[in-house]
Amino acid sequence: MVEKDSNTFKFSLYQENLLLCERIFSADCYNPQARLSVNIRDILPKAMVRLQKVLSKKNYCTTIDVGDNKEYDLYEYQQKLIDSYPKHIRESLKYDPQNMVIHVDDLTIRGVECKIGLYYNNKPVVERVFYVIGFNPVARWSTNVLDVVNDIAYQIESRIIESDTKYEWDCFERGTYHRNQI
Repeated sequence: MVEKDSNTFKFSLYQENLLLCERIFSADCYNPQARLSVNIRDILPKAMVRLQKVLSKKNYCTTIDVGDNKEYDLYEYQQKLIDSYPKHIRESLKYDPQNMVIHVDDLTIRGVECKIGLYYNNKPVVERVFYVIGFNPVARWSTNVLDVVNDIAYQIESRIIESDTKYEWDCFERGTYHRNQI
């Protein structure tokens, strides 16, 4: 659990403006210099490809284990909630993102618009928009998507740790390292 007044990183996945998944982790355990010089741009292309693949799968795991031999199916639960409304309201509650076709010069971009971003204290460090051909709306309730987002967030954390370690060694070698500066 991250304290309310602490510094945080967030790695978020959106489908247009709808938050699909995010992972929040503390930034306070890293040196301020490492926090402010995060560079993950080389991680993003592979991350987007992985997310495109998982967001366009045909089948998903949508059940979560809550202990005591109990499982809940998130997609099934959402469908039951929608079905409980009158028909005229139900139609507006359906989640059905539409494919876009964008022409830029000689390039045609197709698919459902998604975005990933890394945020430090809710301020963007980096954001990237990408498109998913064959987007499966069930992905919104998928634990498969959660697994991929967590894995990418762990890669980002590893990159921050590397930067933090390098900064501390550089300071140590220059003789400017003081533990209380963290």
